[in-house]
Amino acid sequence: MVGVGSALRSDDAAGLRIAEALHKLALPNVSVLFGDTAPENITGEIRRARPSHVLFVDAADFGEPPGSVCLLDAAEVGGMSSSTHTLPLSVIADYLVRELNCRILFLGVQPKSVAFGEVLSEEVASAVTETVKVLARGLGA
Repeated sequence: MVGVGSALRSDDAAGLRIAEALHKLALPNVSVLFGDTAPENITGEIRRARPSHVLFVDAADFGEPPGSVCLLDAAEVGGMSSSTHTLPLSVIADYLVRELNCRILFLGVQPKSVAFGEVLSEEVASAVTETVKVLARGLGA
């Protein structure tokens, strides 16, 4: 699992907050990495782990109410947008699929604000809490 986003851009930190919470749970057979605003910088770590699946978690604008969560396959990610990355996640996903033949999934959390600040909106904070619970259950906690 790769948490993506900026800790300094309010709701853009949603992916990082979810990754932090899952990392603390230390789930067996689940590696949690932090891509921050340049997830391409950790592709070497991902390649060394040789995962069968990679889940990118990020704040993404997919036109729903703040705090909405959307799970997409790599082929469907064209409808999500994020402005804080140096390289689109779809490009990173294409690379990892070619290198590892793994399945790539994206979990997007609709932000309310990506203005400078370190506090999540109430809607996104609630979505983060619920998403951690669901992922932890699904991943074996």
